[in-house]
Amino acid sequence: MRVSRILLTVLLALAGCKGSNGLGPKVENPVAGPPPPRRIGTQNSEQTTQFAQNERDAKKSSKGSGVELIGMVDSDTELPKELEGNRVVATVNGAPIFEAEILERYAEGLSKMREQAPPEQYRQQVDQLIERGLKTHVEQKLLSEALRRSLKKDQQKQLDNFVKKQLQEQLEEMKKSMSVTSTAELDRELQKKGTSLAMIEYQFKNRTLAQQFIAGKVKNNQKLSRQDLFAYYQRHLKDYEVNRRVKWQQILISRSDEEQARAKLRIVSDGLQQKPPRDFGEMAVELSDGPTAENKGIYDWTNAGSLADEKLEALLFKLPIGEPSDLIESSRTFQMVRVLERQEAGHTPFDEVQDQIRNKLQDADQQDKIAKLIDELWATATIDSEYNIQGYEPPSS
Repeated sequence: MRVSRILLTVLLALAGCKGSNGLGPKVENPVAGPPPPRRIGTQNSEQTTQFAQNERDAKKSSKGSGVELIGMVDSDTELPKELEGNRVVATVNGAPIFEAEILERYAEGLSKMREQAPPEQYRQQVDQLIERGLKTHVEQKLLSEALRRSLKKDQQKQLDNFVKKQLQEQLEEMKKSMSVTSTAELDRELQKKGTSLAMIEYQFKNRTLAQQFIAGKVKNNQKLSRQDLFAYYQRHLKDYEVNRRVKWQQILISRSDEEQARAKLRIVSDGLQQKPPRDFGEMAVELSDGPTAENKGIYDWTNAGSLADEKLEALLFKLPIGEPSDLIESSRTFQMVRVLERQEAGHTPFDEVQDQIRNKLQDADQQDKIAKLIDELWATATIDSEYNIQGYEPPSS
């Protein structure tokens, strides 16, 4: 598969984007060597304070108004001042994972829940969400920290510029989608949803670093011949079975207004009798009341047995391709149909799916390499958290 596609898939998984389950690749024995997880107690607030202080010191000399883009740092132990007070829920090789990182995708819903639910119930829900999403964020931190450790200062600067450019493009898209014109306005809109520009930038930076580390380590060098692809096709022939199916068009005229319906019907009839006849799809757009009228009345592939109207289905499987049917009349509608394509039961030809097979096999190869890379990082990681991490099994003492 093309590298960009596989990297996008991984990036979305690592990002914990809205609607996803937030789980990373399965890891059988993800950690070997580090001590068992211990509870993070009072050191939480001390760590977070120090992280925030580091960030303030680093930016003390900067001036200007508005929200500044977050720059890259040698380590992820610096927290934007806008995120002060965030609770550390885990550390990965000494780098923190903050509660707000995991909860950002749920921010809007949690903001509403906080106003309605008792504090104990709200806290319980937060803890469940953290535990559910923590493994993904641990893996992202493993990748981003691995990249940081591998870069020299001049390389860090180059990557910093790249990340800032990519981030600025995303922020411009967010401004358009939220109908705002300034960064300050964008931040206010994000805060209404329970998050902030600082958190968006912080998350973006770490996701991009993780993506870049994968891009540098995982290469697509699998060579597949036509024979390899055909062998796969034969082994998975059932996957390429196709049912008997038909692609067709419909002009459907409602009889709720009988006089108007018959006037439309005359236009259709006259149009089909012209030399040459009027285009069936154009008349569907103009006259049909059917659900696909705007798409020239076209229904995509329809499998045999899927239509409730058995008489109509039978007609579609015997009507000559390209010829309009006779008028089909019911108490509620007039309709005419036209078959565009028809396919008997069988298998999709190999030549039509060989590129798809190639991409699928290359996808699988890329995913295996990415999983191996993450496994290697897990195996040497020191993970510290009060939460259970799905897939994390500390070594027996």
